[in-house]
Amino acid sequence: MRADPERPSTSTSTSTSTIERLGAEPVPLTRRHGRPWSLFTLWFGANVQFATLSVGALSTSVFGLDLLPAVLAIVTGTLLSSALVGLFSTRGPLTGVLQLVQSRGPFGRLGNLPSAAFTVVNGVGWCVVDSLLGVFILRDLTGMGFAPALALMAVAQLGIAVVGYRLIHTVERVLAVVLVVVFAVMSVYGFGAAHATAPVAPADGSTSAFLLVVAVTSARVLGWSAYASDYSRYLPAQSSPRRVFLAAGGGGALAGVWIGSLGAALGTVGALDDPSAMVSGLLPGALGAVVLLCLLLSTLASTVIDLYSGAMAALVAGFSIPRWVSVLVVGGLGTALAWYAGHGDFAAQLNDFLLMTGYWLAPWGAVMIVAHWGRGRRALADPYDPGHRFGRGLPCVLLAIAAELPFMNQSLYTGPLAEAHPVLGSFGLFVGFAVAGAAYTVVCPRPRMSERPQPSAPYEKLRSEA
Repeated sequence: MRADPERPSTSTSTSTSTIERLGAEPVPLTRRHGRPWSLFTLWFGANVQFATLSVGALSTSVFGLDLLPAVLAIVTGTLLSSALVGLFSTRGPLTGVLQLVQSRGPFGRLGNLPSAAFTVVNGVGWCVVDSLLGVFILRDLTGMGFAPALALMAVAQLGIAVVGYRLIHTVERVLAVVLVVVFAVMSVYGFGAAHATAPVAPADGSTSAFLLVVAVTSARVLGWSAYASDYSRYLPAQSSPRRVFLAAGGGGALAGVWIGSLGAALGTVGALDDPSAMVSGLLPGALGAVVLLCLLLSTLASTVIDLYSGAMAALVAGFSIPRWVSVLVVGGLGTALAWYAGHGDFAAQLNDFLLMTGYWLAPWGAVMIVAHWGRGRRALADPYDPGHRFGRGLPCVLLAIAAELPFMNQSLYTGPLAEAHPVLGSFGLFVGFAVAGAAYTVVCPRPRMSERPQPSAPYEKLRSEA
């Protein structure tokens, strides 16, 4: 069965083992179900995972922050970006559509294509990161070679993502409970063995390192914001926005602060060259094996979210293929790139990837906030209107990226300001966010007076059909 990206499906199957049939079309009111609490377990489970631990370890083992300022930077970056995930999640029950479909309003159908393409790249990139983390674990646990370990990761990740929304929620809900126990045990050992000082000195000073940790941590969570509504769109339309915000944002923030801080603690006693060895070397033999196995499951749980939404982004971009085929394509690309990236410097690649995603997502997020909660609300075009090809959001994002260029500071490119004054290199994401938000505030149409955003034509049609 092929998924028409603009036509609601009539399937009513509710089994977690049935492949999801909906693609980029709206979710009819008759198929809405669940409670906001499900978003807490989803985003908690998605953030209680090995990648969060590894990003936290960057702060001390690579960037050279001492433990206390590293934790403070992780808290700051996590709270800022988790708030965006919570905010964007509130649009899911209201509209019933994917996050990228909503962004057609400020960007237009054609102007939205770069955002869709970037979301596919983001999904592929995180597939690479998580696949490599899974390979590290499998090699430590079983002595398995790189190729078979990568193949095993690919099969497991793709199997869950192909089935879709319900199985993803079920897996995340179960793992949220299991991983709390696992990371609680790790916290006892990790924080107990941690040193107050970093094993390396910050290359460009403590202030620069602090800001870099805030930026990298924010970028990690910002990756979720591009598809926050994808996981709340099945909730009933009358779901409380406040509860949705607290559940989605709170779940991610609580897990991100905890596990990121634990990673910073582990980074004071071990190197990030092999993240699984950093963990297993701290724990007794049998316990270390159990913890690594659970970390492997957490890595799978994180990757399926990126694969699912990366595949959905391909459908929004206009590819007329079934959703499960799109998942296989995105996952296949991620696996192929993981093969290539697996022979490089993992810590450096992770840092570059996080910053590059943030340079796009920060301006994009600013436009979306102004469009849906600021001056642009109710002045947005119908996201399903074929005549709405270009909006005013894309020029604002491009302007913001141009403003970010002098501040960019990673191995692929270093801007002139960052090269001359390294402490300024961490401001790129925040400059982009401010410039895009201010630009769209100026150019967007003046809204009508309203207390809250109102559903546009396609959503009213869904209500009438229900």
